[in-house]
Amino acid sequence: LAAAQTVSGPYEETIKRALVLLPRPPVKILVVDATHAARKIDEHGRRVQAFVRYGETAVYLIAEGATLRGAQNGPGIFDYALATLIWHEMAHLGGADEREAQRQEEELWEQFLTAGRVDTRRGLNYLSLLRQRR
Repeated sequence: LAAAQTVSGPYEETIKRALVLLPRPPVKILVVDATHAARKIDEHGRRVQAFVRYGETAVYLIAEGATLRGAQNGPGIFDYALATLIWHEMAHLGGADEREAQRQEEELWEQFLTAGRVDTRRGLNYLSLLRQRR
């Protein structure tokens, strides 16, 4: 894998598909059960699908997250959504606040959309959902 340390087992192939879509790989990705997440719901009442911890280099993906579960069903649009989710968390590792992490996530999604890598209708709908978070 491109990442220095990444989970193996049932999530390995799914995560590999997402990692190749990123401009650069994260240092480490770990998949955890939701019971290990410090916050299961964000400040807007949405279920958290991924997180980082201050002082660490890992991106934690929650096994029960809808995006990871969708990507587990096989290659497709969820791979791109998973890549942007990871990218969002990588932005936090780089010091970005939530607003900036969302901007970077949306920018990567727009690149996928512009390049024709995701279906235009579904891609625009997802971009609209991303923008509604603010």
